[in-house]
Amino acid sequence: MVKISYVELTARTDYPALGRPDLHLWEPSLQTLARQTFKDFEYIVVDVFYDERPNYFKQHNYGLRIKHIPSAPNIWYDLGLAQGCHQVNKGIIHSDGEIIFVNGDSFMYPPQFMEKLWKHYQEGHFALSGFGSDVTYYLQEIFPKKRSMRKATRKGIKISLTTVVPTGWYRFLGFEGKLHMHERYMNYFGKTDRDKITVPPDQYYGASVISLEAALKTNGFDMNFDGDKAYLSDCDMGIRLALAGYGNKLTMFRDTYCVEALAETKYHPKIRTPGIKCNYALMRYNQRTGRYRANEPLSESDIEWVINNLCLKGECGDAEACRRYNPHLYPFWVKKEKKLYEYWKKHQLPINFDLELEREMRINGEDYTEGTFINIQ
Repeated sequence: MVKISYVELTARTDYPALGRPDLHLWEPSLQTLARQTFKDFEYIVVDVFYDERPNYFKQHNYGLRIKHIPSAPNIWYDLGLAQGCHQVNKGIIHSDGEIIFVNGDSFMYPPQFMEKLWKHYQEGHFALSGFGSDVTYYLQEIFPKKRSMRKATRKGIKISLTTVVPTGWYRFLGFEGKLHMHERYMNYFGKTDRDKITVPPDQYYGASVISLEAALKTNGFDMNFDGDKAYLSDCDMGIRLALAGYGNKLTMFRDTYCVEALAETKYHPKIRTPGIKCNYALMRYNQRTGRYRANEPLSESDIEWVINNLCLKGECGDAEACRRYNPHLYPFWVKKEKKLYEYWKKHQLPINFDLELEREMRINGEDYTEGTFINIQ
């Protein structure tokens, strides 16, 4: 056993950084994890493109405990569609830590990051890490110096540089410390002197801690959210954690943050992310019905209930606004993706999955094949 399992998901190319063609996908995390003051952790990478780079960590491990896990096989892999919740759950199966920290690739971590995650857990918290992006190379490539910073945006979000978080600890990787922090961190800590804040369950997100006990009790991340970008699966996990009795543990701390090294990246060209269905409605269904355990079968009649009671009646939000502004999606599923929607209903909804049993089978070595789910009925 170790104290912390860091589960990282990736579906990116080896050198995805705009303006940094020299920097491999995993080096920012590897090199900053190697500098941690707290050593009792493992690094688990669940990789959609494992087959293309199976030996990278054998040659670059920096003395870390590393498990490189293939995301395949799963029902979305052969279609080239997003499979984030499957990836997290496979990471949990292979976790040996008391707590699990889940995040994406290419993040840099301050030297005391793991130490703080464990300290906050010992004090009764599941820490939500603040996060930001170093935009040094993004600005150079997209917004040359002659252009005003007032016009600089990323994915529709205005870039605002801040000094609220120190940057000297990661500059050895070649970044200048031009840091944009996520608005949630800035809203909580930018203009206050508070050290921590308990967050609402639906604001739980990636870059957060969950205990192994809680992950098994809630049966992992809800794989019904997969197929498209699995958006809101983290918020759904927060809601289900609260339903399971862990809501008062979800806490963000001023001193706990990480920085994305690759401020503008590209996914592997084989991955596509079409919309299929409304994950917001699925999240509200889990909340409304008190369904804190994910990955137990749903029927087509359950989905009809979602459509009739949440979508058409507007109980998950404003049905009229959804109909007006998202006609391609209203109600519940994307009409031009009917084949994928039918595939989701046929292959995803019936899944009956027991995360604890899967993990026990992995530990006991009972014909367990790395990267597969055995207990799918």
